Amino acid sequence: MLRFRRSVNVNEIAVLCRQFSVLMNAGITIVEAVSILRSQSENKYLEEVLADVHNQLQMGNLLSQALRKYDDIFEEFLINMVVVGEASGTLDEIMERLAEYYERNNKINQKIKSAMTYPVILAVLTVAVVILLMVKVLPMFAGIMIQMGGTMPGLTRALMAVSEFFVRNVFLIIFTIAALAVGMRYLVKTDKGKAWYDGVKLAIPGVKAINVKIITARFSRSLSILLKSGIPIMNAIDIVKSLIGNTVIERKFEACSEDMRSGKGISGPIQNLNFFPKLLERMVAVGESSGELDEMLGRTASFFDSEVEEAIDRLTVMIEPLMIVVLGAVVGIIIVSIMLPMISVMTSI
Repeated sequence: MLRFRRSVNVNEIAVLCRQFSVLMNAGITIVEAVSILRSQSENKYLEEVLADVHNQLQMGNLLSQALRKYDDIFEEFLINMVVVGEASGTLDEIMERLAEYYERNNKINQKIKSAMTYPVILAVLTVAVVILLMVKVLPMFAGIMIQMGGTMPGLTRALMAVSEFFVRNVFLIIFTIAALAVGMRYLVKTDKGKAWYDGVKLAIPGVKAINVKIITARFSRSLSILLKSGIPIMNAIDIVKSLIGNTVIERKFEACSEDMRSGKGISGPIQNLNFFPKLLERMVAVGESSGELDEMLGRTASFFDSEVEEAIDRLTVMIEPLMIVVLGAVVGIIIVSIMLPMISVMTSI
């Protein structure tokens, strides 16, 4: 019985697959490999999961059966790949492909996090500076100006009203922000909330372009790996559908899957989605006609992986100066509201 629940991130899954592949290539049995991986795991939850997997293997269960018990860690894609590896006797090759797949996913995730770090820090700094100026500096200067007989212009009075509201309702504001954050976190975990959030990500300019490329790369790479591993095309499509990571596109894929099952091929239904870039559509058509769909998808995935990194870099370059301009404008307005009464006093003198 597990004593706690902890998440296992993409990087840990990638490392697990990579180490598993290395151990098997060295001639170590699956049971021994799992035992070694358990002892080396730094994630206590993953360590206990591997301990249970090890026990199940000793009882005669297959690795795929043992992993399926923990679908909160091991997604359907990974489990199906392990099933193929067990059936074909190429589990070491399968684990290597899975390691490459998850390493690429982790690299993209880290790229996105790195790109968002600077804007988030700048946003927090902006809020902190504004709060300091509104709550401390502005009231102090306004009080001095009033004592000196200066008149408060409209801008200063408006900001003073906002400042007084902040001071009087500071705990209410903190509670409201916290409640909104928790509510939003809960909302995106529901089916309707996730669908709404996924729709928003496909509606914001710049963000949409990156998401389209990420989904295209993920679709191409996962389908390529599945096809190379010998999984039938329709089974592969059903598995890939759950890996897209966007409920809006997953729902569109339902109709696409039905068209494929009715004998319309792959390229036509994918074109009818009106979502993927033209390059993918052409590569799928060429791969389907030449019988090298897995190779074409692999090349397409590599291309869009590079496109994702470039798109993230471009978005970061655009966001940074925009955030600086916003910070400068907000601080400038507050400083002007402070300077105006001082000018009024100096003029009267």
